[in-house]
Amino acid sequence: MLFRQMQYLVALSIEGHFGRAADRSHVSQPSLSSAIKQLELVLGVPVVKRGRRFMGFTPEGERVVEWAKRVIAQRDAMMIELSLMRENLEGRIRIGAMPNSSPILPLFSSMLAERHPNVDIDIRFLGVEETRKGLTSFGLDVGITYIDEESLSDLDSMPIYTETLCLLVPEHSQWADRETMTWKEAAELPLCLLDRSMHERRIIDEAFAQVNCVPDATVIASDSILNLIFHVMFADLVTIIPSHFAHLPGSFPGTQAIELMEPTISREVGLVWSPTEPMMPMAKMMISIVKEILDSGEMGRRIGDIAA
Repeated sequence: MLFRQMQYLVALSIEGHFGRAADRSHVSQPSLSSAIKQLELVLGVPVVKRGRRFMGFTPEGERVVEWAKRVIAQRDAMMIELSLMRENLEGRIRIGAMPNSSPILPLFSSMLAERHPNVDIDIRFLGVEETRKGLTSFGLDVGITYIDEESLSDLDSMPIYTETLCLLVPEHSQWADRETMTWKEAAELPLCLLDRSMHERRIIDEAFAQVNCVPDATVIASDSILNLIFHVMFADLVTIIPSHFAHLPGSFPGTQAIELMEPTISREVGLVWSPTEPMMPMAKMMISIVKEILDSGEMGRRIGDIAA
């Protein structure tokens, strides 16, 4: 019964509403409320702030919620490991990935599906901080993001590839015959860029700052790289994207990629996971697959196909 009460408590922390938490848990609202009250009696501390509606958790309740998430995650991990021992791994792997990693994700998901057909793959596009929060709260099994971020220093990581940036222009534009361009020159072009709230945009802004430049005008701002690329294809604008996007086979006709220089910007992208003991089975499985791809040279060949 205690485990179920913890599940109800976590549902309440997610939904912030007794009725929605009950629906999420497939029980009636009175049953959920009664179970949480029983949990408070067992623990001997108030967990939920009392009121006519959900008012939040007490300080003790906040700690109980953290432990409940951990207990539920460990229980789920135990069930997954038992299925692995039966050579029939089942469950769901939750991957938090940055949008820039989109072109390489099929490399992993195809092998995951081949090796473990009974495992569902859940990929969520998240920022660096969202990925960290998901890993530390057991909402994610692994992340694929920039591994040189200071905020991720308490997580374990494994490098996968190096990301560089390039300028994407219409192939009929006056700049299309250029093989390289400086950031200072790029600042004068009709740019469309990622939204300023995004971590990837901050990397671009820092590159412009290194050469004491601010783009003359940002015509379009978007949270989607594909949307920016479509504006290059159909609106005669230019944008800055990861180089491996520009060189995907058969992608984005009517565009031309130009190497950005002075400075050359590169970031290490890798797999990150929480250093829990024992290691979560889904994280262990993903680490094994990444290592196998890297050791075989397949990652280098495939990344080479993308970025060559």
